[in-house]
Formats: sequence, C-alpha cells, structure tokens
Amino acid sequence: MNRGADDRWEERVRSLAQAFPYPQTPDVAGEVRARLLREGRSSAASQQLGPRLRQRLALAGLLVAMLLAGLLAVPEVRAAVVRALRIGAIRILEGGTTPTPGTPLPPFPELAGETTLAEAERHAGFRVRLPTHPPDLGNPDGVYFQEMGGPVVVLVWMDQERPEQVQLALHQLGPGTFADKVQPPVVQETEVGGKPAAWTEGPYLLEMRGGTLDAAHLVTGQVLVWAEGEVTYRLESDLDLDEAVRIAESLQ
Repeated sequence: MNRGADDRWEERVRSLAQAFPYPQTPDVAGEVRARLLREGRSSAASQQLGPRLRQRLALAGLLVAMLLAGLLAVPEVRAAVVRALRIGAIRILEGGTTPTPGTPLPPFPELAGETTLAEAERHAGFRVRLPTHPPDLGNPDGVYFQEMGGPVVVLVWMDQERPEQVQLALHQLGPGTFADKVQPPVVQETEVGGKPAAWTEGPYLLEMRGGTLDAAHLVTGQVLVWAEGEVTYRLESDLDLDEAVRIAESLQ
C-alpha cells in the first residue's frame, strides 16, 4: 500500500475511534490532590504530618473506591465500560455504546489487491493455508493481498447458487497487522485446535478497488477468530459455530 493509502487508512481508523463515545468522568485525582495539599500546608504539627498524610491518603483511596462504585451503579456509565479480548492480531472490545453497523461490501470484484495464491504467499512472507473441509470446497475463487499495518491475505469462495454472493471468506493476518472489533453484538469464547478463539460478528477494515477503505464484511453472518503462531485467522461465513470450527481445524 502506498503512502497515500496509509494516510487514508490512518484517517479511517481515527474516524472510527472518534465515533466511539466515552463518558465524561470527574477529575477525582485532581480534587483529592488539591485538598491534601491545602490541608498539609495548614498543619502546624510537622511531626505529625507524615502519619496524618498517610491516613488521609488511605481515606482518599476509600472515597475514590466508593465514588467509582457509585458511578458503576449508573446504567449510562456502566454501559460505557469496555472489556478487551485479544486473539492474535485482533482485539475485540466488549461494552460501551453500540457503534454504527458495518455495511456489506460492493460486488465481489470491487475488493482491491487481486492476485494469485503464489504471489500472495510471496508478498505475505508466510504460508497461505487452505481449508480441506468441506471436501468439495476446492480452491478459492478470489485471492487478495492487502497491507493493514502488516500483510493480509483474503481468500474468497463464491456461492455456487448465487454467483454474486460470497459464501466463505478467510482472512490471514501476518505479523504487524492489528485490528479492533468494537462492540460486536455476539461474543463467545471458544477453541480451535485447543487454542483460544472467539465467535463473534462484525466488520473488518478492507481496502476497496480505487484505494478507498471501509469497515465492512464480505459475508452477512458470523466470524470465527483464532491464531496459530504469528498468523491470525478470521473466517467469515453464515455457518454455525461447530461447522466453522471444522473448517478452521482443517487448514493445511
């Protein structure tokens, strides 16, 4: 990806981050610090200043804990608390306010970086693996190489009954790649080959033909995310969890 595309990618990531609302919080630490300084200066008994200060700090810590507990009792604040689940290069952020859903991609040929399996593997610097399940899946109908902080290979299989629709999309993210999934509607921790994995929904940032970038999805369905070594895998499909895991565990 050229420098212009890098800049557009960074701008897109920043705009997505800025769209995520964060609650305003009071300056608790500043207020406590100012009060302690005022009281410290007014104390004439310098010999007792150390013990008193420690006592007040302990009391201040208790007050802060009580204040945070009170804030978490407020639904609007509690809804903004975020938990991060990390699977390889992908960080899944749970909690917060539901973002605007990703939009389906334009027709299949609009994805940028079309290439061959051999060329994708050469540019990526890692072995591109293919699923052997189901047995009649065959080779992908489309292979794409993109740079998203690191090398990304996207393999696409089209629906035989609806040639304009993607049936299966397998993203392979190499070292240096990073991606966030913010507030997916479904997050379930699972395993692939005995290793941690996540079953979720949501879009992924992709480059379109013409150099534009968009957070979108190739398949309207679920996403299975897992990692092996330095490569992170992301399987988009409309299959159930068990079948998606079978495909993931069949990679060779």
